[in-house]
Amino acid sequence: MSNLAAYRIGVLALLSDATNAIFSNNDIDQALRWALAEYSLHRPLIRTYQFSVDATTSMHNLPSDFITRQITKVELYNDDPDSIVEITYYAFKRDEQWVINTTYQVAAGEVLQISYSDIHIIDDLDSAAGTTVTDADEPILQLGAAGHAAAMRALDRIETINMNPDVVQAYRQTAADYLSRFAALLAIEPGVAFASLDFPETCKF
Repeated sequence: MSNLAAYRIGVLALLSDATNAIFSNNDIDQALRWALAEYSLHRPLIRTYQFSVDATTSMHNLPSDFITRQITKVELYNDDPDSIVEITYYAFKRDEQWVINTTYQVAAGEVLQISYSDIHIIDDLDSAAGTTVTDADEPILQLGAAGHAAAMRALDRIETINMNPDVVQAYRQTAADYLSRFAALLAIEPGVAFASLDFPETCKF
């Protein structure tokens, strides 16, 4: 799985700016953050958290530092993987703290195994250690980042004196093409096979 430097190279290649003559690394990093947030929304990283139940109850207040966008599954943990049981639950936030309401009282000493969504990371981006985006999805994320970078450039250049209006329009069109394809690829369910990524032609500026 690639690190930030490799992602920058891929995004800059889509923007025909291999030498950073137009787009700075800060521009590319911000575009990657934007694309990564959208990617994580559609294809979240699923992590697990084990919560020890202190008292027999059906209402479980998770620690205040437990942060997620969505709880996806709750199970009653067991050392024997074949004996792990999925539990029906209702999860909600109260006073900025997650609460899980199980359909029956879980006994003190039991452990809830909670699956939850998290944001993907890229090694070295915002000091992250490791990359969680799969190799297969790397071109998709690069495409989204390139689209966002082109949109940022168009916005930045729109009021520049003596700027050729065709250049701004070219950036806008590139952004629209890349982001449209990015959205279409994200809409494909993971695991569904497709023959190739037919990227739009990179515009020359």
